[in-house]
Amino acid sequence: MTSREVKEDSAPAEQVQESATSFDRTIMGLPVLAFIPMAIIALIAVSLTSEGTGMTAAFAVVISLGGILMWVGNSIPYFKVIGGGVILCILVPAIFKYVGVMPGSIEGLVASFYDTSGFGEFVVAALITGSILGMPRSLLIKAGARILIPIIVTIAVCFTVIGLIGQVTGVGAGYAIFFVAGPVLGGGVAAGAIPISEIIAQNSGGSAAEYLTSLVPAVAVANIICIIVAAVLNNAGKRHGHRFKAFNGKGVLAQGVRLPEATAEKLQSPTAAVKLAAMGFFIAGALFTVSNLLSDLFPVLHAYVFLIVICALAKIFVPMPQYVEESVDLWYVFVANAMIPAILVAISVIAINIDEVLSLVSDPGYMAMTLLTVVIAALVAGFVGWLVKLYWIESAISAGLGLADFGSSGDLAVLQASQRLNLLPFLSISSRIGGGLVLVALSALAPYLL
Repeated sequence: MTSREVKEDSAPAEQVQESATSFDRTIMGLPVLAFIPMAIIALIAVSLTSEGTGMTAAFAVVISLGGILMWVGNSIPYFKVIGGGVILCILVPAIFKYVGVMPGSIEGLVASFYDTSGFGEFVVAALITGSILGMPRSLLIKAGARILIPIIVTIAVCFTVIGLIGQVTGVGAGYAIFFVAGPVLGGGVAAGAIPISEIIAQNSGGSAAEYLTSLVPAVAVANIICIIVAAVLNNAGKRHGHRFKAFNGKGVLAQGVRLPEATAEKLQSPTAAVKLAAMGFFIAGALFTVSNLLSDLFPVLHAYVFLIVICALAKIFVPMPQYVEESVDLWYVFVANAMIPAILVAISVIAINIDEVLSLVSDPGYMAMTLLTVVIAALVAGFVGWLVKLYWIESAISAGLGLADFGSSGDLAVLQASQRLNLLPFLSISSRIGGGLVLVALSALAPYLL
């Protein structure tokens, strides 16, 4: 997650820390006392309406639920540190459906909207395009070149070890890699679990929604483990940072690799901002259509993989006007703030089976593989990073935990626990580029393991 990923992350570290401990009095920009009554009215109105009332009503439902749940989860002390808002968005609507308190009209509306609109593709395309094209090119090349080594090795070792464990224990290497290690390292739910479920469906048949329920528990549990490991690494650095050279960088990733200087955001008129966001919307859509065409021509790789490759190549080799980068970045910021809670609620309603979630979480083998994936990621990333002249703890956090957490909100929680908020751009490389490499690897492995 970069400093541009969400609005609050563009603030200095001190402001980020302050926002993490203060009570947010707004939801989606509206005062809480205005948003909640409006959301309740919208939900009641939809529940009393016949099904099939269209995209507008569906957006009202998922944004209402997502906004309230994200606000509640991020307002609870300690719970917010482990990604409480994301956890509530992905679980509470499914629990409402499970216990029978969700009106059928709301469930039918959301399911119809998600299935027919391609809402998942809409969000993921914006996240991939904006995250890569909106990242500073110099940061991607200079810092990315060095941190990519531990990221790649971490992915390879985690897949190999967890796959072998799955094979030995009888669940199968394919299951262990695609349903545990893959979603843990994939960068969260929206940019990780959703495209992974589609890769599985493309190669195994069935609906992606059927597989998504099996992926979400690993993502949620891994994020909690990442927070704990980050706090442990921070404590180890304070107590044992002197034990060997380059163990604790105290927030510095490596000698000679510095974060770009913070600059004040340029003020733009509403008209200019709308035009930029519309341009970013178009660019994301256009690149996704090309990716879809390439996936049809070469079905061994998913469209998201082609989109990642196209964006990365364009960012490195094609000089782009600044306004183009600003446009996809602004569109990314809008989708990240407005649509991620909404899509998590939609996924919860249509794809999360609480019986299966409880079954997986109560499975010691499943939980052990999830824990091992995070621990192996941190250890391997730390060691390999140390070999390529990165500080051990900072590499473990940036390249290891950055891969295994929730993505945007998980990055911030990990850095708060480790007291290293200045590593934010480097966790962005892990979440974005590393998550993309996970999708590439899974797409290539799918024909052989599924």
